[in-house]
Amino acid sequence: MSVSSDAESRSNLSRLAVQSTFWSYGSFVSGKLLVFISTVILARLLVPEQFGLMGFCLIAIQYLDVLNGFGVDSAVISRRDREEETANAAFVVAIATGVSLFVIAWFIAPVIAAFFNEAQVVELFRVLAIVIPLSALGSVPMALIQRGLRFKAKFIPDIGRSIAKGSVSIVLAWQGFGVWSLVIGQIAGELVVVIAVWVIARWRPTRRFDREVFRQILRYGANLIGVGITGALIINIDYLLVGKVLGAAALGYYTLAYRIPELAIRNTNFVIGRVAFPFLSRAQADADHLRSMYGSMLRYVALFTFPAGLGLALIAPLFIRTFYTETWEPAIVVMQLIALALAVSSIGHLPGVVYKAINRPEVLNKLSLAKLIVTTLVLGVAIRWDVEGVAAGQLLLATMFVTVDVVVVARLLSFAPSATFRAISPALAASLVMAAGVLALQVTVGPAGVSGLVLTIVSAVVIYAGAVSIVSRETVIRARTVVRSALARA
Repeated sequence: MSVSSDAESRSNLSRLAVQSTFWSYGSFVSGKLLVFISTVILARLLVPEQFGLMGFCLIAIQYLDVLNGFGVDSAVISRRDREEETANAAFVVAIATGVSLFVIAWFIAPVIAAFFNEAQVVELFRVLAIVIPLSALGSVPMALIQRGLRFKAKFIPDIGRSIAKGSVSIVLAWQGFGVWSLVIGQIAGELVVVIAVWVIARWRPTRRFDREVFRQILRYGANLIGVGITGALIINIDYLLVGKVLGAAALGYYTLAYRIPELAIRNTNFVIGRVAFPFLSRAQADADHLRSMYGSMLRYVALFTFPAGLGLALIAPLFIRTFYTETWEPAIVVMQLIALALAVSSIGHLPGVVYKAINRPEVLNKLSLAKLIVTTLVLGVAIRWDVEGVAAGQLLLATMFVTVDVVVVARLLSFAPSATFRAISPALAASLVMAAGVLALQVTVGPAGVSGLVLTIVSAVVIYAGAVSIVSRETVIRARTVVRSALARA
């Protein structure tokens, strides 16, 4: 391949990556806007204890869901040969594990209820566990959609899930179904996704089956299962500790405080990670291109997550009192700390995608295990200071883990820590300027209510945009050029 054709191929891939990110993020924003609206309504129809009961069930479901499909969806995306055999083998594994996990969930429900000392969890968890085989049924078609870089097509199932989940939950809560409205809404959302991906993917399993391919994807999946289990423990151990030690009401406050930062920051990382994985996988043989793509993704992730984290921390008191009422005031400090923690940890999300993309899941596995041990120790001490202590512990952990990931990426990709700092420095500097401006506004004007919240957000956006243009005009020009190029050929 000539230098010019190679450069053109890289340019086309980068443009396609931007287009895919737009569609993924468009569906994400639309869906999460609906989730936000439904959460505001549900917070007025339900009480903290009911959110807490649902939280107990979701913690346990998420641990089981890690085993769902045995990580074969990632194998379908990353594998570059024997595609039909891989999809068929993956489908067999997915269905087998989904059904098996549902049976396991049915029998362990009393144990989970006993752990949280909440008898209602038995029936709630058994019904909610239906989402496990449903998710397994749609895992291979969804993986094939992502593998084909058809992120525009993913808009329908993504938005469909949010509409079904939110509308069903609100209607049932309005009718007095309490916590059951959340459970049934969750199932309705997953059912819509499964139906949509089977229609969109236009894939059907065949009889072509290869035992060697089957063994290979199981080996690949085994590494990711280890990563998934430890990752789920890391992500959910705070919920587990809060629910077990502090009770359902505290978990309700913590869950709601986490909800908005999670929607705005963590889920953004997941969206970008889903797009980045197939693209970074394609670039795995070209080290220079891989480093270039990684650096660019890191820069643009920080441009969003840093101001989002600082901004949410600053508006948390006004936001919670305006939308959730004063009943939820104990969640204010928690939301502030979690927003900052997720902004910091956003820099550590892309390295995990890189480890999988270069077929080094064992690195992710080892790091996840080490992080789990440290997380357990830190949060086990932090919970002495109630939910605020747990949230502060999350901020400390995020800082520690990002530092580790920066060092590991430096060794695997020859992407120096100084390169990481250069990538994120424009966003960091502009975000600090924005924070200073918002604080000055709050001190001088003291905005209140919906109008005050709108004024604060608009001011923050304007200040941040101006600061980025001053701090790194090159970043703005480059982003504008890439975006225009992508939109012109969309």
